[in-house]
Amino acid sequence: MTPNQPGDWRAAAEMLDDSEHPLRALDGATVGQGVMLRVQVAPAGRGGKRPFRAFLESADLGTTSAPVFTALHHSGGSPAHQWLEITDFAASVPVEGGDVEVPEGIDIQILQALADIVPPGGHLIAEYASMHRRTTARALAQGVPPAATPLGGMMFAAGCGTAFTDWRVAGGTAGDGARKLQGYRAFDTGHEARRAPQMLAALERFMDTSAELDWDLQLKCRPLAEAAITVLRARLGVLDRVFEVN
Repeated sequence: MTPNQPGDWRAAAEMLDDSEHPLRALDGATVGQGVMLRVQVAPAGRGGKRPFRAFLESADLGTTSAPVFTALHHSGGSPAHQWLEITDFAASVPVEGGDVEVPEGIDIQILQALADIVPPGGHLIAEYASMHRRTTARALAQGVPPAATPLGGMMFAAGCGTAFTDWRVAGGTAGDGARKLQGYRAFDTGHEARRAPQMLAALERFMDTSAELDWDLQLKCRPLAEAAITVLRARLGVLDRVFEVN
């Protein structure tokens, strides 16, 4: 089965002349056992933002008839203008014979594949307004550090979590619909080390107070916080709590 290509959507290899374009590298990326991404792109809009979307393709189920995610890509001159934004992510996708849920393992591998095309100094933005990201939305609303949420933990593990901006807080009011998590890729290991103490202190404070969370959020978020703390302590060469950042 071949995905529909309405309007200006075309396969990445057909639309993009540059064989080194990161979206061409994303097309065919493996995100599960026998599962890969098939990427379609549209013409770049105002400001150079290029819409793209990806379908899942597997030998067993064929190609999904709707995209698993839609996104925007921008490759400006400076690192701050090199970014990727996931605008919509599907918890389930239609295939011939019915809908199938997107397993957590494939979700993680999709985030990794997208993070891999974000250059040093760039950033990855992902929505958390959808039902698929509702646990992340609840956790952030209750003050959980981004790296300890399901979405933020994936971004951190994928290398786009040196620091975070929660656009629900920084970009407007909680009711304006702008619920996005922005994760930054470090310029280099020195940049990672400079940003690590603040994140580590926030995660350690969270572990001290996490018993105040709803029980299901504790089960989801505490292991993610512990994993991030282990990585950050190793990055800084410390074995126990030594930072207190106000």
